[in-house]
Parts: sequence; structure tokens; C-alpha cells
Amino acid sequence: MNPPRLLHESKKHGKENFAFSVYHSLVPRLIRSFPFHWHDEIEITFIKSGSALFTISSRKIAAKEGDILIANAKYPHSVEQLGTSPADFFSVLFNPGLLINPALDPANLAGIQDIISGRTVFPEEIPRGTPLNQRLLPWLSELIENRHRSYGDFQLGVLGCLFMIFQVLNSHALKAGRAVREFRVEFSKIQPAVDAVINHYEQKISVKDAARVCCLSESHFMKLFKRITGKSFNEFLIEHRLNMAAKMLRDTGDRIIAIAASSGFDNQSYFSRMFLRYYGMTPGEYRKMNRSRPPAKVPAQDEGKSQETPGAAKAAPEPEEKTAPLLKD
Repeated sequence: MNPPRLLHESKKHGKENFAFSVYHSLVPRLIRSFPFHWHDEIEITFIKSGSALFTISSRKIAAKEGDILIANAKYPHSVEQLGTSPADFFSVLFNPGLLINPALDPANLAGIQDIISGRTVFPEEIPRGTPLNQRLLPWLSELIENRHRSYGDFQLGVLGCLFMIFQVLNSHALKAGRAVREFRVEFSKIQPAVDAVINHYEQKISVKDAARVCCLSESHFMKLFKRITGKSFNEFLIEHRLNMAAKMLRDTGDRIIAIAASSGFDNQSYFSRMFLRYYGMTPGEYRKMNRSRPPAKVPAQDEGKSQETPGAAKAAPEPEEKTAPLLKD
């Protein structure tokens, strides 16, 4: 195995000078789960319909239609199917640094800097029907409805909505709790193994390899990994490989045997059995089902978060459907 990149999620959300994106997720139609990861952007998710199980730091949230979830910057988070329930949700990702403006008074600038540094955080769960949910929803709806214009004639609208979201959330910001800080320290101990899976899933990665890059004994690593992610390392690895295989089945015409090898399975029969167990259908059936609709435009490195690459000729960052969230995704 090549030395893993000990990095957080490396994908750039939005444009280099405009770190903003909107993702549309369909579970399980396009993906069953998205693994633990973290990034510099705040991620605000609105559940359009159905329900899904989100984990933000150590907290598990069974989110349902109308709920709003927030993964603060640099907070580890994941999402998976809740039982057999489907889910349809949008995730708005943005770097709070977008809102830094010298015209703001010192108190407002300090509030934004506190969020960026992690000294204060926004609430993770905002249930449907609550006053805070109702105040946020109009601005989130604007961002979602105009997502195809995010880098064009609605760019000022994006900033306006983000300022209003911050204005609403600031009065509900809390000091980062000790439990969250401790969890982030614990997560950092297994982060190299998570990075190894995300960056090198197609290679052979054993528990021994994963423990070694984390500088932990195998027994301690396995216990810690299971406690933090809720899955064994091998379960985590296989699920990620299957999600990447599903993406290749949707987005390429490669033969199934080649996709199995490209996603880290050296035995096609085993790959097919695991895919059937995870998705409830064979790889061929999955490909046929997803060939019945226009394929999502997904960058090769995006492991499930379907979004068009922004460019000068394209105002829209995101197609109608994507393959994951993060939570996220």
C-alpha cells in the first residue's frame, strides 16, 4: 500500500475564491452511506423527504422530513440509510471565511472568527416546526432553488442568504463542549486509517496496515475504530469500496469484472455477493436501473457527491441528483 495522505477531505467545494456548493442526495437510490469525513466548510443539510441516520461527531441523529442538520467546520460526520427508509436531502456547504468583510463591525467579525476557529459552534439538530427551523428555511430554500445559478447571476444572492443564515444562527451559537473536543481528539487517532480508505480503497489495506499508519496496536486500533465509527475497519472499507463500485456502474461503461478490480475486489464472485447484500440487487441490475435516467455528472474523485465542476461557461454547480451527504454527500 502506498503511504496514505494524512489529510482531511481534499475535494474543493465550489470555486477557489467562492467556497460554496449545494449537493442533492438520494438514499439508497444512488448511495447507501457516506463514511466519516471532515472538511473546512460548514455543512447545513435539509431533509426534503424520508429519513436517514446522521452521525455528527459522537452524536447519532435520526433525521426526518423537514429537519435541518448542521455539521460545523472540521466536525467529523457521516450518513447512512436508516433501516429501509429512502431519503432525499440537500446539503449546503460553505466556508464561513466568505463572510469576512472589513465593513463589518468588530463584534460581527469576532463572531465569524469564533465559528471559523471552533470556539463556538452552531446547533447540530434543528427539528422541523421549531422557530429556529422556520426562520432558517426561507434562506436555505433560496439557496437550494437557485443552486444552478450559484456562480452566475445569483452569486450576490448566495452571499445575502449566507449572511442571513449567520444572522439567525449567531444568537443560538454555543461554546464548543468538552465532549465534542474529546471526540475530535479521539477521531484524530484513527483519521489516518480513514484517509487511507478514502484515498487508497482500490489497494490491499489490512487491519495491520491501518493500525500501523495510526501508530496503534492492532487490538487497540480495532476497538477504537469500532467505538468511533460504529463499524469494524473491514466493514468500513468494504462499504466504501461498494459505494465507489456503484458510482462506476452508474457513470462508466466498464465491464463489471473491471469495476470489481478497480474498487479493490480481487474476486468478482465475492464482489457480486457483497454488492447484492448491500444494495439488494446484483451489479448488473443496479446498472440497468440507473441507466433508465440521465447519469449524474460526477467528478472521478468525488466518491458519491455529484456536482458539476464550476466553470466560466456554467453557472450551475450541481445536477438534479447526487450520489451522497455528508452528511456529507
